[in-house]
Amino acid sequence: MTTRIRTSFAALIILFLPLAPAAAADHPWQITSSDGKHTLVFGMLAQYRAEWLVRRHAGPASRDLYLRRFRLIASGNVGEKLTFFVDTDSPNLGKSTAAGGKVEERIFFQDVILTYAFRPEVQLDAGLLLVSLSHNSGQGASSLMAVDYGPFSFLASEPTGSRFGRDYGVQLRGYLFSEHFEYRAAAFQGYRGPQSTNPLRYFGRVVWYPFGAETGFFYTGTTLGARRILAVGSGIDHQMDYTAAAADFFYDQPLGNGDVLTVQGAYNRYDGGTTFAQLPPEHVLFLEAGYFNRKSRLGPFLQLSERRFRDASSDSQSLRIAGLAYWASGHRLNIKLGAGRLRGGSPSDAWQVVLQGQLFIH
Repeated sequence: MTTRIRTSFAALIILFLPLAPAAAADHPWQITSSDGKHTLVFGMLAQYRAEWLVRRHAGPASRDLYLRRFRLIASGNVGEKLTFFVDTDSPNLGKSTAAGGKVEERIFFQDVILTYAFRPEVQLDAGLLLVSLSHNSGQGASSLMAVDYGPFSFLASEPTGSRFGRDYGVQLRGYLFSEHFEYRAAAFQGYRGPQSTNPLRYFGRVVWYPFGAETGFFYTGTTLGARRILAVGSGIDHQMDYTAAAADFFYDQPLGNGDVLTVQGAYNRYDGGTTFAQLPPEHVLFLEAGYFNRKSRLGPFLQLSERRFRDASSDSQSLRIAGLAYWASGHRLNIKLGAGRLRGGSPSDAWQVVLQGQLFIH
């Protein structure tokens, strides 16, 4: 480990560890009505990152110190059936730009989710919703096992006019057969076109859970031993001539000694057709695996992503990254170090080192 990395690692510990008591508390910022029927919970997610990018045969390395994510969160319930979740985001705040400046002064709504649960089998979500084509693209950022999502998990965002995988719409969601089966069916804005005349964007997903479902809106990247999950799912996303489909699995297995093994994988197929020519026919492969040692609170992880185009004249793109996480207080407080190699795309061939600290209070 170089002196720069050691210094940054120590700085992250100094920055985040004094906040551990607040992070460890359950809903430290909560307001409850006098009758106990209504609640309002405030929170935040901060991910501070140090990043080095070494381009092969392309001059000196680039270095960045920035906020990968900074989110202000509000959630709660109105009565027994209506819940809400709202958060803002300022992604990559302070990161350098191609012109030599920094990303500054941008904040927007990331998620706006209103859910009315008629019963567990029938729930209605409305607002600015994450389109969970696969398990990885449906995860909450606060529960990621690796440093970040797969680099190709949100390829449809720009063509469909979405923001980081989110689109405006309504979704039916439910859990059937004693919560062993999940369905999601949604209609989204998608790309509206001139005079907003385009057909809507339609989405569907089904998941089988042999050991019981995840019943929250967001999927987890690892429970760190809280429960056993096996999820086998499939999703489809369609608007006019564009179609994307996915098949995926997620396995989170607590072991007898308190350790945890986590594995997930996905195969995605994209074809923008004549609707989104910028999204050519292609295949995306994704694999992520990790191990959590409860005694040391350390967890090595590995993430492999590859993007292959059906046109043989187009080069494939890939990212292979390995790392180590220190789960000081689970998802609430952790530090992750990852190193990997990017091939294809921009930059065409580079080594990347990422050191990231997370504070999540909610």
